[in-house]
Amino acid sequence: MTAPATTTAPRFFFGWWQVVVAATQGFYAVGGASFAAGIFYIPMRDDLGWSASIIFGTLSLRMMAGGIVGAMLGPLAEHRWAPRVIMPLGAVLMAFSFFMVKWAETPFDFVLWYGIVGAAGTALASPVVLEAIAVKWFVRRRAAAMTWFQVGPPMGVLAFPVVLTALIAWVGWRDAWLWSGLSILVVMLPLTFLVRSRPEDVGLLPDGDAAPPPTRGPARPANYDTGLTAKQALRTQAFWLLTIAAFVGMFGFPGYQSHWVPYFREIGFNASTAAFGVFVFGVFSVSSRFVWGYLASRFEVRPVFAVQMLLSAVGVVIILLIKNEAMLLVWAVAQGLTMGSFFQLQAILAPIYFGRQHIGAIRGMMWMPMNFAAGIAPLALERLHAWRGDYSAAFLMVLVFWLITALLVYVSRSPLREARG
Repeated sequence: MTAPATTTAPRFFFGWWQVVVAATQGFYAVGGASFAAGIFYIPMRDDLGWSASIIFGTLSLRMMAGGIVGAMLGPLAEHRWAPRVIMPLGAVLMAFSFFMVKWAETPFDFVLWYGIVGAAGTALASPVVLEAIAVKWFVRRRAAAMTWFQVGPPMGVLAFPVVLTALIAWVGWRDAWLWSGLSILVVMLPLTFLVRSRPEDVGLLPDGDAAPPPTRGPARPANYDTGLTAKQALRTQAFWLLTIAAFVGMFGFPGYQSHWVPYFREIGFNASTAAFGVFVFGVFSVSSRFVWGYLASRFEVRPVFAVQMLLSAVGVVIILLIKNEAMLLVWAVAQGLTMGSFFQLQAILAPIYFGRQHIGAIRGMMWMPMNFAAGIAPLALERLHAWRGDYSAAFLMVLVFWLITALLVYVSRSPLREARG
């Protein structure tokens, strides 16, 4: 049962804790998955003799299997207690997927712990469920909430390359995996116990609003952007345009990002310089969330999203032109300011198009092909690299896909707005 809403606004709105949990999950999912594989690849290759296909293939398995199953769990965001059970379990499995790699001796060990157990942790600590929960807690302040939510992933980009590079140099790659896993247990696990599905379940309203005082006669529930059901959304053109856009756009995230450090090493930079370039990207990626969040709150989100993808594609051109450290910094600033808001603007646009009530199920369906793309992208780009002998074809594919994403987003229209005339 839903608790009655309070008539006074809370001093600190509990919805912001949902944002903190979601941001922390993004921190570990992006920093600990996409970047860990690229950073650990060279020391593990040198020590164990493993090929790039083993490292990036296992990353693909983790991203694809965990992401697709996690997307299937999207409807659980509508459930009162399910997220409170699956989120802590997911954090524990994510931690084990890291620190058990310390004892890996064979490719099977790595696939088992980082790939299969990691996929299970990713699925249960699902970003789809956390995004939907955060959306349910905010309506008027949704752009601000999604901005802070999306600060987590670039903080992972900011921290993991530098921290892991230093850890590997200090304690070796095995203990670096161990300490990464232990940090999940210390930081992320306690936060997962704060997850609540929606404000109405704990007697609150979205945005921390106070309920109007009781009046005589039957009460009229406030319309907090209830919107379409999942079945209704499936019948709209906008759902398919955004889903295809998200699918092709997703190739430029786990795939593109996981190959940055290997690419920088390949073109002549040492490990510290490569990590520093990614660190600078992370600094500007964090700050860009606030810029794009402000633009999304002041202007129509659809063209803002399209422009963001076009500018991100320009960053791919720059990375292919890097010849020295100055150009590396130019790329890091340009790509950081443009690329990272892909997920943030999606999370803002989807409830505008489809409403709030069933957003977990709707976003879950959209995330399934996205996670398939996330899974195959690291290995697909590695295969293109092996075929061509460099990263030009792989990165140009990302550029073309981002141009397609911009076009599909721009031509889409809100079915809710069209229905209301």
